[in-house]
Amino acid sequence: MIPVRVKKAGCDFGVRWGRTLLAFSGLAIGLFVTGAVLAAYSLLRTDLEAGYRRTNPPNLVLRTDAVTPEILRRLADLPGVTAVEQRPLVMARAEVRPGRWLPLELAVVDDFRALRVATFTPEAGLPADAWPPPVGGLLVERDGRYFLDGGPGTTLPLRFSDGASAAAAFSGYVFDPGQHPSRMEMVLYGYVTRATLAAWGQGLDGSRLLLTTSGPDSATTLAPTVTAALAAAGVGVRRLEIHDQPRYGHQNQLDALMLLMAGLAVTTLGMGTVLVVNLIDALMTRERRAIGVMRALGARPEQVARDYLLATGFLGLAAGLASLWPALAMGTVIARFIAAGNNFDLLSPHPPLWVWAAVLAFGAGAPLAVTAWRVRQAMRMPVRLALLRGGGASAGAAPGTGALARVFTVLPLLVRLALGAVLRRPRPAVLTALVLAIGLAFFLTALNVRASMQGTAAAVMRTKPYDVQLVLRQAYPTDRLQAWMTGRSEVRAAEYWRGVEAVPMVDGRRLANPVAVVAPPAGTRMIRPDVLAGHWLDGADAQGVVVTQKLLADVPDLRLGGRYQLRTGERAAAVTVVGVVREFGPGRVYASAAVMDTLRGAASGADILYLTLAAGSSPRPAAQALQDDLAAAGIPVMAAETAETLVAIIDGHLALITTVLMAIAVLALLTGVLGLAACIGVSVAERAREVGVMKAMGGGGAALIRLFIYEAMAIALVGWAIALALAPLISRPVVGRFGQRIIRYPFDYQDCSWGAFAGLGVAVLVAVLAAAMPAAAAARTPVATTLRTE
Repeated sequence: MIPVRVKKAGCDFGVRWGRTLLAFSGLAIGLFVTGAVLAAYSLLRTDLEAGYRRTNPPNLVLRTDAVTPEILRRLADLPGVTAVEQRPLVMARAEVRPGRWLPLELAVVDDFRALRVATFTPEAGLPADAWPPPVGGLLVERDGRYFLDGGPGTTLPLRFSDGASAAAAFSGYVFDPGQHPSRMEMVLYGYVTRATLAAWGQGLDGSRLLLTTSGPDSATTLAPTVTAALAAAGVGVRRLEIHDQPRYGHQNQLDALMLLMAGLAVTTLGMGTVLVVNLIDALMTRERRAIGVMRALGARPEQVARDYLLATGFLGLAAGLASLWPALAMGTVIARFIAAGNNFDLLSPHPPLWVWAAVLAFGAGAPLAVTAWRVRQAMRMPVRLALLRGGGASAGAAPGTGALARVFTVLPLLVRLALGAVLRRPRPAVLTALVLAIGLAFFLTALNVRASMQGTAAAVMRTKPYDVQLVLRQAYPTDRLQAWMTGRSEVRAAEYWRGVEAVPMVDGRRLANPVAVVAPPAGTRMIRPDVLAGHWLDGADAQGVVVTQKLLADVPDLRLGGRYQLRTGERAAAVTVVGVVREFGPGRVYASAAVMDTLRGAASGADILYLTLAAGSSPRPAAQALQDDLAAAGIPVMAAETAETLVAIIDGHLALITTVLMAIAVLALLTGVLGLAACIGVSVAERAREVGVMKAMGGGGAALIRLFIYEAMAIALVGWAIALALAPLISRPVVGRFGQRIIRYPFDYQDCSWGAFAGLGVAVLVAVLAAAMPAAAAARTPVATTLRTE
C-alpha cells in the first residue's frame, strides 16, 4: 500500500504539474551544468599531470660531447641513477605546405622499442612497419597534424642549418605528451633513427643525455657525480639542466585552466543554488494556503515539514538522476577538448564516484534546504493570513506612486503591465536576473580577455620592432656579417648582437638552469624596453644587467639590486641587477658589453641578427631566403623568428583560454535562459486567471506573447546591467593573473569596445527565447480553462 504522505506528494505534483515540470526542468539543467563542470575538473585535475608523469620525464638533461655505450653503462651504474638514455637533437626546417616552412626539432632515437626516459608511443593507426621508422622515414608528434597537408606516405622536404636538404618519407604520427603543443610553439617534433640521419648526410655535433634519478632532491645531489664521471671519461659537458621535480613545460597553462575550472565549478554551483532557491520558492508560494489549512486542522510543524521535505527531496533526487548521465558525458567531452588543446589524453574513462555523489547530494540537498526555510516561514505566519487568497496590487496597477507613477503612465500599457508583474514579485525576478547576469558576465569576460590578448600582442610588437630574428649556430666576425648583409635590398636595417647561455649563481650556489644572456649593441633600435623597475642598460654600470619579469618569476632568488654571478664553463662574471623589463618569451638577461666580454671574450663575434625589412617585403619569405643564402655562404642559421610567428605563438598560448571562457559563457547562458524561462513559466501559471480575464476582454494571443516577452526583457535588462558591473571585476583578475600564470607576462587589460552592445543583444535574444514557449502556451490556453484556475 502506498503511504499517505507519498500519495499527497504525488497529488500535489499532479494537480500543479506545469509548475512541477518547470521546477524539475530547471533543477535538472542547473545540476547538468554543475555536474558537467565538476566532472571535467575531476578528470583534468589528475589525468593531465598523470599523463606527463607516465612518460618518465628526466631529472638531468645534459648536452655533451659524443659518448659511447660503455660510458652510458657507467652512468647507469651510478648509485641513484634509475635510467639513462641518449637522444641527440638536430634542428631543421620542414615544408609543411607549399612555401610554408616550420622549425623541426629532430630527436635521434637509438631504439624505439626500448624507450626508458621521456617515452612516447605510436599514435593509433600507425602501421607496424613504421615503428621503428624505416631508413629515410620520419615520425612526427601528433599535434603537428594541424600544420601538415599530406598524410603518412607523403614526402616532407627538409632543410638543415648547413644548407643541406633531404626528402623525408613521412611515416606517421606518435604521441609524446612531454612535448609542448606544436600549435602553441609553432614548431614540429620529429623522431628518426641514426641510420636515417646518416642517409640524409647529417652528422651529430655531440650528444644529449637524459637521466632519471630517485629521491626528491637526488638530481641536484647527483649532478656533480654525473659530470665528474663524464669528465673522467673525457666527455665534456656543454650544458646541464637539473629538474629535481620535473615539470611539464606548459604546466603554468594547465594550472591556470585548473584554476579556471575550479572557479567555474564554484560559480555554477552558486548559479544552481540560486536557480533552486527561485524554483522551489515559486513552488512553495502556492502552498501557503494548503499549509494554513493543515495547521487549522491541527497538523504539527514537524508533520507539515516532513510532507513537503519528502516531496521536494524526491523532486530534487529525480532531477539529479535525470541530469547525472548527461552531466558526466558532457564533462568528459569538455575534459577531452581541453586535453586535446594541450596535447594530452585522458587516462580515466569515467569521472570518479565523488562527482556522482556530489550531483545527487546537491540535487536532493538544495531543494530540502530551501523547502525547510519556506516551511519555517509559513509556520510562523498567522493561520488567518495564511488562509487569505493572494492579495496585493492588481495585475494592471502601475507600480509606485508620485513621480515614479507619472513616469510609468508614459509607457505603453503592455510595458506597464510587464513592469508591474516584475515589481510585484521582486525576489524571483532579481534571483533570475542574477543567474542570467553571471552568464552574461562570463560572455563579456571572454570578449575582454580576447581584446586584452590582442592589445598585449600589439604591445609586444611595440617593444620588439624588428621583423626577423636569426640565431646563428656559432659566432662570426661582425665585419663579415656586415659585408654579407650589404646589398640585400630587402633588409632596411640590421643589428648584430652577442649571446651566450649562463648559469645564475650566488655565493657559489646554483640558482637555476642555464638562461640566455644577450648583449645588445649601444644605441640599439631593435628593442624598446618596457621597464617595470630600475632602469635600462645605460653604460654607467659596466657590470649591470637587466632581467625579464619571467626570469624573476622563475628564479625567486633574483631581485632588483642583487649581486650575482653568471657562469658559463670556466668563465664567470659578477653582475648587478639594475632593471626589470616586461617581455614575452623565455626569461633572459640583457647584459652590458663588459659582461659579455667576460663571458665570451672580447674578440667574439655576433651570433644573433635582428633585421627590419624594407617596405613591401614579407617577413616569412624573407626569413626563408636569408636562411638559405646564409647557409650557402657558410653561415648556418640555427633558428629564425618573424614578427608573424611571435603573434601566432601568443595566439596559440591564449586561444584555448578564450575558447574555454566562451564555452563557460554558453553553459552559464544556457542556465540563465532556462532560469528565465522557468521564472516566466511560473509567472504565467500564477497569473492564469489574469490571462483569462485579459483574453475575455478581447486581448489577443499576440498581445499576451508580447506581454510576457516584455516581462522577460525587463528581467534580462536588469541582468545585463548587473553583468556590466560584474564583468570588469571578473575580467581584470582573469587577464592579470592568467597572463602571469600562463606565460609569466602581465597582460594589458582592455575592455572590448563593442562588448556592452553585444551583451545587450544577447540579453534581448535570451529574453525572447526564454519567454516564447510559456507565452505561446498561455496564448493557446482556452479562456474557460484559465478562469477555472485556483
